[in-house]
Amino acid sequence: MNIIIKRVFSLILLVLTLTCVNVYAEEFSVTAENIVLYNLNDDSIIYEKNSEEKVSIASITKIMTALVALDNIVDLSDTVVITEDDFAYTSGYSKAGFSVGDIVTYEDLLYAILLPSGADAVNSIVNNTLGFDAFIKEMNNLAKRIGMNNTSFSNPVGKDSDTNYSTAKDVATMLKYALNNPEFKKIFTTKEYEATNGLVLQSTLMPYKDILNVDLIDGSKSGFTRDAGRCLASITTINDVPYLLVVLDSSLDNNYSAVEDSITIYDYYSNNYSYQVVLDNDKIVTSIPVEYSKTKEYDIKSSKDITLYLENNSIDNLTYEFDGIKEIKYNTKEGSKLGTIKVYDNDTLIYESDVYLNTDIEYYNFYLLGILIVFFLLIIIIILKIKRRKRRRRKRRK
Repeated sequence: MNIIIKRVFSLILLVLTLTCVNVYAEEFSVTAENIVLYNLNDDSIIYEKNSEEKVSIASITKIMTALVALDNIVDLSDTVVITEDDFAYTSGYSKAGFSVGDIVTYEDLLYAILLPSGADAVNSIVNNTLGFDAFIKEMNNLAKRIGMNNTSFSNPVGKDSDTNYSTAKDVATMLKYALNNPEFKKIFTTKEYEATNGLVLQSTLMPYKDILNVDLIDGSKSGFTRDAGRCLASITTINDVPYLLVVLDSSLDNNYSAVEDSITIYDYYSNNYSYQVVLDNDKIVTSIPVEYSKTKEYDIKSSKDITLYLENNSIDNLTYEFDGIKEIKYNTKEGSKLGTIKVYDNDTLIYESDVYLNTDIEYYNFYLLGILIVFFLLIIIIILKIKRRKRRRRKRRK
């Protein structure tokens, strides 16, 4: 009986232990299957999950659609007429709300593509610029030019297809490139726009403004199909840190899962990470001896303050190492490389920088010393010769 009780107790302890591990192992809880988060200050990835897996990206595709359109429209204020052809194959896909016969500008169409994700606006852009085949070809050409090596486009809307796919990392590459275009960035960071025909276009974030803090997100493009799940590519700036985040294949359980996942990730990193000084120009990493100099030791330290984006309070875990010469040899010149400072967070190398001799060390002047020695030797020789002569004279007198 006691053995059974002990086994049951041990099993309970094991379950509790495993439960605790599962709870504390996760930094945050999101439903997205594919994620990449960039700190745009450093152009560095600070979090990723399955970021190179090829997946459907739904209407995130329309970022590339907008880019190709911007490359092929001469004047955004030029007008086009919405036709029946612009609604072909749009059944089941989001539309901006245009009607046949509406006269709108190319700029209106771009807002309609990026804010409410209108398939009708996409078709109008394609039909009035390159035409379908040439447009798709240019989408793929641009993707290759900017380094989206794991991406293929076969339609400008984002319909699920074996030949229309990308990765979270490629989407981030696309969005970073797109944000360099001022017109794209202006539209991407707008949440509401009135077209010239009076139609009010809203970002797909706006329906959730009463239940989620969508103001945290500065700009975004959403996407959704049953195959792709809920998707969102977005940017924000929090505490002067600009972020770019791509979440793909978030849960289908609610319409705002990708938005909620994005806010969760932004909240976590903005609350738990910050820029911290890991090296300042006063911190002495080590000191090394100087050969044949009045300066007995030379302090190894950074030539400037170094700040890195790290988890809060991680400064306490940092260790420093100098990998270089053990002694500064005689006549080493200013500007000579001495070695490398390395900074570790626990056992992870997070920063390294070369160290150079940044002062003109005053070494002992062996040339002058040699002259003095020769001079004294000559004096000694002269004195000895004089003494010898005196001794000889004394002997002669005797």
